[in-house]
Amino acid sequence: MCCRKLIPLIFITILITFVTACSETISNTSEVGPIVPTKLATVDMKLPTMIPVQHTPTATLESTSTSIAQLISTPTEKPTATSTSTPLPFPTLTPDPTSTPTAVPTATPISVTPPSVPPPFTGTIWIPGTSDILNTYDPTFFRSLKKITDAPREMFDRRTGTFDTVNPFLFEADFADGLKIEVQVNSEFETPDSAEAAALIYLYAVGQLPTELRQEVDTIWLHKGDEDFGGGNNNLLIHHERGLTYIDQEVLEEVFLHEASHTSLDPHHYGEEWEKARSADSNNYISIYAKDNPDREDIAETFPMYYALRYKASRVSTDLLRTIQNTVPNRINYFDQFFSEMEPAPFARDTSK
Repeated sequence: MCCRKLIPLIFITILITFVTACSETISNTSEVGPIVPTKLATVDMKLPTMIPVQHTPTATLESTSTSIAQLISTPTEKPTATSTSTPLPFPTLTPDPTSTPTAVPTATPISVTPPSVPPPFTGTIWIPGTSDILNTYDPTFFRSLKKITDAPREMFDRRTGTFDTVNPFLFEADFADGLKIEVQVNSEFETPDSAEAAALIYLYAVGQLPTELRQEVDTIWLHKGDEDFGGGNNNLLIHHERGLTYIDQEVLEEVFLHEASHTSLDPHHYGEEWEKARSADSNNYISIYAKDNPDREDIAETFPMYYALRYKASRVSTDLLRTIQNTVPNRINYFDQFFSEMEPAPFARDTSK
């Protein structure tokens, strides 16, 4: 009887043990399951980030790889390449205006239309306070003078008003910017040494002119006599006694600024664009001399004032600078298109001698 009662108890105990073991097995299985997909997901996430890193350097079209790299790869690498490559076209564009000067004046802004006013000066060489635009102590491009073989030359002499074939003393002047000028000295100076000494009086000042004003000067005619200097004909005309007067008046350099403007600027700048600038200036003129001779003296009178305004402003009064700017502002703008960066002369005068 006792045994019969124990059998059910034993069976129940075994059943409970079995159920408990099964539940533990099921719970252990559910804990292991999530581990596998977690590892697989991690591997899947890494693969896409590696593909563009491997393929970006092997792209055959640079423009395509650049755009892809900007979208996919590290942004600190490719933008650097594009930022350095972007400015490259700009330097190739900047020489265009200087290489095609005919187009430049058309871009000259008419920034102001000044009121019509009478010329403020009689002649720009004689404006008080302007004899120091260039002075004796300014540096020069002139480097040396050497004697060359004498030969006949045709020279203009203002004393007679004629061109004559003569036999002058000949020299070659050399300048640091590579320009050369044949100096033809009238034989009335008698000896080569006297002719050379006379020429040297003027060549330092000629060399103080910016390169642009000596560009067309092929020869210098040097005579005795108290006559006006002259420009044009690829030449500078000098009469020695008048030259000594200009030196005493401290305007020799300013006279050369004027005459060399005739020689090197007149042939290239008188024309439609200059006339437009002059018209935009209400047909004002910087001097009576320019107004009386608009197609011969306007440039030669205006350029020295432009040179003072842009390159020697500290040497003239603020009133003069204001007068120049207010009288001919559009001619100033015109010159800016061509002469905004003139190179300074390299050699200072030796004052120890």
